[in-house]
Amino acid sequence: MKVVYLHISLNKILTNMTTCNRILIVVLLIMTSSLAGFATSSEDNSLSRLSDTDRQLLNNAIELVDGGMAESALTDFDRLAKKYPKNYLIQYERLFALYSLHRYDEVIKAQKQILKHKDVEEIAYQLVGNSYDFTGERKKAAEIYNEGLKHFPKSGKLYLELGNLSNLDKDYNKALEYYNKGIIVDPNFASNYFQASMLYLASEMGRPWGLVYAESEILLAPSNNNRHAVMAGKIVDCLRDAITINLDGDSTRVSVKLVPTRNITIDEKTKTTYLAFPGVYEGIISQPLLKMYLEKRPFTASLPQLIELRRGALEAYYSLTDNLYGNGMYLFEFQKKIIDAGHWEAYNYFLFEPVFTEEFDEWYAAHEEEMETFIDWYNQAPYTLGDGRSVDPSQIYSSYRPLELMEATMIHASLLIDTKLRKAKE
Repeated sequence: MKVVYLHISLNKILTNMTTCNRILIVVLLIMTSSLAGFATSSEDNSLSRLSDTDRQLLNNAIELVDGGMAESALTDFDRLAKKYPKNYLIQYERLFALYSLHRYDEVIKAQKQILKHKDVEEIAYQLVGNSYDFTGERKKAAEIYNEGLKHFPKSGKLYLELGNLSNLDKDYNKALEYYNKGIIVDPNFASNYFQASMLYLASEMGRPWGLVYAESEILLAPSNNNRHAVMAGKIVDCLRDAITINLDGDSTRVSVKLVPTRNITIDEKTKTTYLAFPGVYEGIISQPLLKMYLEKRPFTASLPQLIELRRGALEAYYSLTDNLYGNGMYLFEFQKKIIDAGHWEAYNYFLFEPVFTEEFDEWYAAHEEEMETFIDWYNQAPYTLGDGRSVDPSQIYSSYRPLELMEATMIHASLLIDTKLRKAKE
């Protein structure tokens, strides 16, 4: 099997690396050459104050931890930490070695020195908070994460950890609140989309948001193959479960059940009419199904059908709503850019490769150049959020096109597949 992934910078990979259930601290990959030139704003933390021997010792210890031999590195870390008690990098790397060995009590014991350091980073709060969590002190873990947010209010990682605590306590609404806060302050940190998507896809009204978040997570962390596989599978399962076209004689049925209701609301002050995004999403998905129904094609959620369905939905969104949400739903704008650039098929094969491995292998054998061209295009114009681009519920109306009630009603009616089916039968 040919595994295809988009090439992204090391910094972005480090930003997005995580496990599905617990967040593991990322090891800093520092080579000897970079150690020699590394320095922070703090003179105490400057590696230039280390002797050549000690810089090499530090580099070797870090490499041992990277190689899974943290126990062997601890002796050198202990010696360096004692010799350079104010050097944050040394103190942090020693703490990380203890953490990787599951010696959480020792991490907690050493927290004061690391968290009170003037060069402290958000990842140190994450490490200490996780250590409390792993020792069963969730309340204390939450205190550490919240303390970290006072210093790093735009930390998606710390909001993620608070969400994980609520998730473990089965307070799913609170967990979603934290994940979405993390998305707002740190919109390109993929892990919050992953966790929120899992919760949204399990809820009645949240499935459209879950689909958007799942695809966004894959785009923001394309080199994380494990999460890519989970998210791609969730997208396919959701659409397969929600969509039905039966063509068995009198029992013919066409349905899309992503949400229980589609809402139209009116702001009493501005008299502006709002269409809720979940209902619009379900409505645009229904449009290409009509074509399949008229052509007497059952919906099986095959890869070619998914590619057709998703493109048809996007075309319906732009033609029937005239890009109603603007960059408040930037995923649609990005998908349109992919179509306009001629990469829609390659993109969807990349997206669903973990689910349809055999189909992908067969397609890739005949279209390798197309995939490489798409990857080159993506690396030149990657999916980035922030600066007016968003996909989360709190900002969906940030660039909303104002609607009068009549126009909103007409759009709402145009997205109802039952009406179109009656006309088709006539």
